[in-house]
Order: sequence, then C-alpha cells, then structure tokens
Amino acid sequence: MTRLMKVEGKSVDLSKLYAGIKKMLEEEKFRIVKDDVTENAYHIRAVKTQVTRIILGTARDVEVVVAGDPDNFAVVLIVSSWGKNLAISGATGFVIASTVAAPAVVVGTVAAAGSYLTAVKFEEQLCKRIEEEISKQKKQSTRA
Repeated sequence: MTRLMKVEGKSVDLSKLYAGIKKMLEEEKFRIVKDDVTENAYHIRAVKTQVTRIILGTARDVEVVVAGDPDNFAVVLIVSSWGKNLAISGATGFVIASTVAAPAVVVGTVAAAGSYLTAVKFEEQLCKRIEEEISKQKKQSTRA
C-alpha cells in the first residue's frame, strides 16, 4: 500500500521532519535497515520481522521518502505486510488443494485477510502521525 502526501507552502525543516518520522518508527519498535540522506531527499526503510510476527502474519515493512524543499515537498509512505501476499497464495492454493487440505487453506486465507486489514489500519495511523509531525514542524519553524 502506498500513500503520497504533497505539501506546499508550509516552510518545514525537512531534516527535522525526517528525524521525527524516524523516531516514530523506532518508538514503534521497528528496526531501521536503510537510512539514506541526500541533498533534497530522505529515505528510511524499517522492518518488524520477529518470528512471532511472521507466524501471526503481522510482519511489517515500512518505507518513507521525504523529498523536495521546505515549501514544496512530498512524503511517500509504503507499508507492506506479509498477509497481503498470503491472501493471493491462499486463494490459489484453495483452487488446487485437495478436499482434505482445503479447510487449512481457508483458515490461512481468513488469517491473511485479518493481517491485511491490520496493515491497512496501521498505515492509516502512521499516515496520520506523519501529518501531525508535519504540522508540529511547521509550528516550530514559524516560531524560529
């Protein structure tokens, strides 16, 4: 799932915004696996892939890119979940499964659907928190 937030005319310090987003992810117990900063772009990739999360289908992979200048920038949020891929596999498996294996595939597909919905909710909450961080950084930049 990908979301694009286009922000204009807010005069936000992008390095502080990026630091705030990174801190958010760390507070959510994500492990930072990529942290690239260039002149006009900030890119972070973070994962939650503990064994129990994989078993439950709640493993998460988050990428955030902040690019542009303080008055005209974009934030791209990409949230991936293991369950999204499982649902496709489960549906395919159901078609080819024997009648003995079919109930297990159905249960797996239902679990994957639950994981997908959890990922959508997580994405919405993270997007809202990023929007709040943008507002916070805007207020701080107007005080300076």
